[in-house]
Amino acid sequence: MKKIIYLSVLLITLVSCSKTIDFDDEGYANQIVVNSAISTNNYFTSYITKSRSILTSNQNDATVEGSMDLYEDGILIRQFPKQLGAFSATDIIPKAGKTYRMVITSEGKTLEAETILPNKVYVISVDTTSVKSINNLRNIIIKMKIKDPEGDDYYRIVYMRETISYLQDNNGVRKYYKNYNQSGIASDDPVFKSVYNNFGDEIIDGPGNDYNIFPDNYFNGKEYSIKFRTTPGFYGNTSSYYSFGTPIYERNEIHIQKLSKDLYNYLKYLKLYNFYHDNPFAEPVPIYSNIKNGVGIFAGYNDEVKLNYEKKFIPFSMDTIKIEEGGYTYQ
Repeated sequence: MKKIIYLSVLLITLVSCSKTIDFDDEGYANQIVVNSAISTNNYFTSYITKSRSILTSNQNDATVEGSMDLYEDGILIRQFPKQLGAFSATDIIPKAGKTYRMVITSEGKTLEAETILPNKVYVISVDTTSVKSINNLRNIIIKMKIKDPEGDDYYRIVYMRETISYLQDNNGVRKYYKNYNQSGIASDDPVFKSVYNNFGDEIIDGPGNDYNIFPDNYFNGKEYSIKFRTTPGFYGNTSSYYSFGTPIYERNEIHIQKLSKDLYNYLKYLKLYNFYHDNPFAEPVPIYSNIKNGVGIFAGYNDEVKLNYEKKFIPFSMDTIKIEEGGYTYQ
């Protein structure tokens, strides 16, 4: 059973008077928290922790022990013995179109959750155009046509950038680092605005769609062309503030993901919570959870469609490069 957990912060400031408010923290503390987002590109993992009271000095969730049964389309495929903090199986790669259910036993509680792993996005065509902005940065404009099936579907666009750069000391010794950076996209397409307002109607001081998610309400069962743009971190032989060191290699990748309804709702309400939770005048913000007898999220996404719209090598002997361990990695 899906549920909404309402978290709110109430701040009352009155002149020359005060009021004592009784706060029951038990509803939020000592809960078993499940965190698992499965995809077609990674093996199965799930994490369990225990929430702490907001009145404690250390508010980080504590790891707990538990066991788990994992089902695929109603068939038991793995029994995980009692272990601390996490369950993982490198031989289980979730499959598109399948329904997965977990039953977790921890600290005398039985937690359950179920999600469907969506099929991949059907991309009909992709067109890209490179233009320079007024500040001489290069923008890549992407126009992508997708075919949406009948029924409710949920999408996300993720822009990943991989670079190899070097730092050189005063003696001319170079060290090479590989970096991954998840960057944002920009778009005026109404589907992005439809998440937090009514298909493009402006909301003043409202949350932005930082997760780049959108439902198919605007084009259910139809073909749709969506337009967005990105700005690569550097171009030519010139580095910019996006780069770490001097770049020699760049690879840009667009992920067109299809999300389960659970993941879409989780990201949607997570953004709302992050935007409003420090506002004492805002309405209570719901954080989505689909964990029965616990809190957290068990959700799926299909990450099979990736567009390498640009792959650039700056002339260099790549065979002589040794990548340093501990290079900067951003997600």
